[in-house]
Amino acid sequence: MNETHKKSKTSTNPIDSLANHLGTSVKRLNNEIKKNIQDNEVIVTEIASHLLMGKSKKIRPLLTLLIAKMLKYNGTAHYNLAVCIEFIHNATLLHDDVIDDAIVRRGKEATNIIWGNKLSILIGDYLLSKSFKLMVKDKSIKVLEILSETSLILARGQIQDANNISNASLSEKEYLKLIFAKTAELFSVSCYLPAILAKKNNKIQIQLKNFGKNFGMAFQLSDDYLDYFGDSKKMGKNIGKDFYEGKITYPLIHCLKSSSKINQNYLNKILSKKSRNKNDFVKVLKIMKLSNTKSESLKFMTKYLKKAQKNIKRFEGDSDKVYLDNLINYLLIRDH
Repeated sequence: MNETHKKSKTSTNPIDSLANHLGTSVKRLNNEIKKNIQDNEVIVTEIASHLLMGKSKKIRPLLTLLIAKMLKYNGTAHYNLAVCIEFIHNATLLHDDVIDDAIVRRGKEATNIIWGNKLSILIGDYLLSKSFKLMVKDKSIKVLEILSETSLILARGQIQDANNISNASLSEKEYLKLIFAKTAELFSVSCYLPAILAKKNNKIQIQLKNFGKNFGMAFQLSDDYLDYFGDSKKMGKNIGKDFYEGKITYPLIHCLKSSSKINQNYLNKILSKKSRNKNDFVKVLKIMKLSNTKSESLKFMTKYLKKAQKNIKRFEGDSDKVYLDNLINYLLIRDH
């Protein structure tokens, strides 16, 4: 076991360990991001830099770089792909922040607060356009087709998300479809497009596609869980954001399904309000305790992590795979 491998096992933050493991590849990624947000319109560079060059996990492009390395890909197209994926993700964040009237993003003022909604939406559109221009450079029609479809799926996910605010009748099946579109799809392409670039067989492509999908589902379910049961001090923000915005996520769906009729009626009454307050949130947490929602939400997320582990079993023994395992374990113990 090499020294880098040892560090990844003991680090409290496997995302940082992964970035350290990738070393110069991450430096190149950041340089490519910086280069591709330079524009003659100074305001474009200013806003894009505010969002992209600050504190960010960059977990999706890191997965792309790691899997390309694991598959022994010798080309350079994965750098453009990683930048493209990060641009698409951040475009959705800009649009989400406008929809949600967000105040803070990544520990600092959201772009819509500083520059307003119009410019935030337009910079999101700019990043989407830029991402496709980047992929055209590598002349991979298949990759471009997949990313185009992914962008459509993400847009549908955002539409579904906005259209289901305070919708207490949203079913578990409908919600899983929503989070696949909103979150898991981009994780999926982050993981299996490197296999296409590396010209790996269809079986490997499907396994990595499913790994990304299941990891992405677990990632979103983890976010859902933390918004109700996370440690606000460690997270650096208050919990309950989804609840106050009227977003129906898995813990609330489980609670509605598992509670007594009296509590179901009470929850529906709270969700039908134009706005919700801290007292409402405290009451909902008490009902969730009665319905065992905390442990059931964790159990539901774990189901997807087990699927993700199974998807990458074929890479057992590969020195890079341990970093995928560490990310899976991270979601199990994540508290911020």
